[in-house]
Parts: sequence; C-alpha cells; structure tokens
Amino acid sequence: MREQTSAHRRRFVRARRLVAGAAAATTLLALAPGAVPAGGDPVRLAAKKTCAANRAFQVVQANVKAGMTKAQTKADLKKVFKDQPDFVTLNEVAGRADSLLAPAGYGIWRTPGRYTGANPVVWRTDRWNPVAKGTIYVTNVGGKTKNQTTELGLRYANWVTVRSADGCQTLSVVSYHVAPKTQPIGNLLIPSVEKLGGLATHLATEGPVILGGDMNQHIKGPLYPRDLLTSYQMTPTWDLTGKVLVTHGKATIDHIFVRNASQFTVAKQVTRDLNSDHHAVVADLVLKPGVTVARPSMSFIRGHVVNIPDSPISAGRRAVTTRVLKAVRQAPAGSTILLATARLDGPGMRNALVAAHQRGVKVRVVSWSAKATTQEQLLQKAIGGTKGKPSFMIRRSYSKAAGLPATAVLFTSSAGVKLLGIQVDQPLNGAMNSREARGEFTVERADFVRIRDGIRVQFK
Repeated sequence: MREQTSAHRRRFVRARRLVAGAAAATTLLALAPGAVPAGGDPVRLAAKKTCAANRAFQVVQANVKAGMTKAQTKADLKKVFKDQPDFVTLNEVAGRADSLLAPAGYGIWRTPGRYTGANPVVWRTDRWNPVAKGTIYVTNVGGKTKNQTTELGLRYANWVTVRSADGCQTLSVVSYHVAPKTQPIGNLLIPSVEKLGGLATHLATEGPVILGGDMNQHIKGPLYPRDLLTSYQMTPTWDLTGKVLVTHGKATIDHIFVRNASQFTVAKQVTRDLNSDHHAVVADLVLKPGVTVARPSMSFIRGHVVNIPDSPISAGRRAVTTRVLKAVRQAPAGSTILLATARLDGPGMRNALVAAHQRGVKVRVVSWSAKATTQEQLLQKAIGGTKGKPSFMIRRSYSKAAGLPATAVLFTSSAGVKLLGIQVDQPLNGAMNSREARGEFTVERADFVRIRDGIRVQFK
C-alpha cells in the first residue's frame, strides 16, 4: 500500500517545523495488571505559558523482518526514515547494528542481546533529550519445536522517556513485539498486554505514552483484547482515524497505541511498502498539552532502568537514584527497609532514610565502605548504630558469601507493592550519576528472599 501525499500532509510538515518535539521522564510505576488507574492530581502536560498550544510529531512502527539481506534492510530503513520522524519503534532487529538502525541525528536504546535487543526505540536527538530508559520482559516462556530457530515466548519491550528540547513536554515511547500463538508456547496475548499495560501506566505518571509494535493479532479478529486494552487506557491510532489499513498479509497486526487518547489527534496515518513482510505504519500525531488527565497511582514493576550519564538533563543522569529515593519515600509506617551498599555518600539518600525512620519505618543499613563517610556517620547518629534495634546503621567488611551487588535495597512495602527489591551495580554515592548505572527492580517473592538472605549475611 503506497503512501499518498496531500495538502493536509504538507500543512502537517510545516507545523512540525514550527513546533519542537516533546518528551518525558518516567519511573517504574504501574498498576496491577488489568486495573484501571485511580484518580488523583491532574497532570497538565505543558508546564510553561510560552509552550506551543499543540505539538506535532511523527511516529513510525516497522517490523524489519529478520533474515533479510543487508541491502534489503537498508532500503527498508531508508523508507522508515524518509520524513525524519521523531520516533521509530523497530521489531526483529536484534542482529542489526545500532549504527545501521539509528542514522546520524538519532539516538537508540535497547538492552543488547538476542531477545532483549530485538525491539529498540529510536528518537531524534535535536528535538528530544533522553531522561530515562529501560527494558522489561513481556513474556518469559521458553521452549521451541525442532523446526524453530528461536524461543518465540521470550519477549522484551524497550522504552525511553524523553523531554523536548524546549523543556515543555515529557513523554515515553515503548517498542514491543507480542509472541504469536503457536506451539509449544500457546497463546501469550493476554499476559503480554497486561505487562505492556502495566508499563504504560507506570510511565504515564509523568506524561503521555506511545507504544509501537507488532501485536501478532488482527485488530478485527475475535481474539483482539479490546476490553483489556481499554482498561489500561491504550487506544490504537487506527481507532482515532476511523480507518484500518492492512499491515501484514490481509490483516492489521502492527499497532501504534497512545495512552489517554483524549490527549491526541492523528493528522494523518499511512502505511509504506517494505521488503519486509510487514508494512511500516506512519502516524503524524498532534499532542494537545492543554488536556489534563488523572495521575496514575504510583507503584513499581519488574524491569530495569539505566542512567544516562551524558544526558544534558539532571533527571537523566539521576534516573536510578531518583527511583531508589522514590521507593524510600513511599515506604509506609510499620514496613521495613533493608539496605546494603558499598558506600552511602549522598545527603538526599540519607535524608530520605532518616525521614522514613521518623515516620515509623524500620530502616536497617549496612555499608562496607573502607572508612565511614560523612553521610554514614550522620545516618548512624540519627537512627542508631546498634544491631538488633528497630533501625540501625552499621559497617561491616564485605562478605563474598553474601553475594550482593554494589547496592541492594529491599522494601517489605513501597507504593502499594509488597516485597520490592532493587539491585544496583554502583554504590549509593554521587559518582553513580556520572556512570551508566543499572538498577534492577524485582517484585517476586523468590528474588526478595534471595536478596534478603544475602543482606542478612552481610549484617553479621
């Protein structure tokens, strides 16, 4: 299906030249799968009176079929980047180099790997500054038949939160690819949508969310999970245009979703023929910053977040630190925080831990720094240094038997989540913000118990 040009399209391009792109920082925040977000304080999407009334940008979703020649791939990518889109979500590109997928003037994010790197997000660096980026698993069902070369049930989504160059707008973009219904994995559509819906809700605490990918489900098919998608406020752009175009064979399985459709209009949506067995979906979106929406309740989901040490925005450099701080601040009275770190050396973290102790949280901290830092000394003075008390701060030599990373934090409860675990590959000090620190968030009991046992060994 060839793209058609029009006067309407030309007007949209002119509008994009006048309006700079937008973006957002977000956190690992989500509601329980299937839940409708609770109401709360409204989020006004534009923070400055000088910001544009509407913000226009282009999103392209493209499944660039694995196994094509390099020449075919290059030809497809040339079509994908034809209009210099603001955002591109790609599928089936784990084996392609970043330099091929993100031309000059673009940034790219994905966790490297055969499965984790299949679905990157690409964005224009002249219009958007990254604030946070991460990866979650969508389904984790292994197994393959003798004729399959990959485990089709191992699926990951990559996401990036960005802020517009003018500082007015934040938004998040997610790239996903849902597993097909096949043997031996069965039908993973519902758990996949639950994971993606949870991610979209957690990212929506700071701004709009856009998800692009291959759902492997025809929008008019009997298994299309419209009610579940609606419960997460995820609307396909096909619904906003009222026109559904074929993207694969005779079906429409490639979708761009927006969360909170009232914030968006679609100026134009077309498909582009590719060498791939999928058509690219090209959506010219207009975001209406004046629209207010309910703020989702804060929570956490499983996945990881990575610092962006070269980000021009402080929030990008502090992506991991900010999330740990939020978890500490959301721990309720009567709960327990267990923290083990190679070095605690930041007044913000110390103040948050002291405040938690003062509101009735049991705060138990162990450091294996060679010499007590000023912040460790102040924390010990504030909460005590006697092991066995409800709260304490102690120092111990590092125990290999504990098997802990540079930082491990456990919460019996935080932001409504029970048994939250956070593991970071850097100590809790200012240097973390100048490195590509990785924070791994877990919400499973088995992970909590394993980390807890390690911290208990370190306490001895």
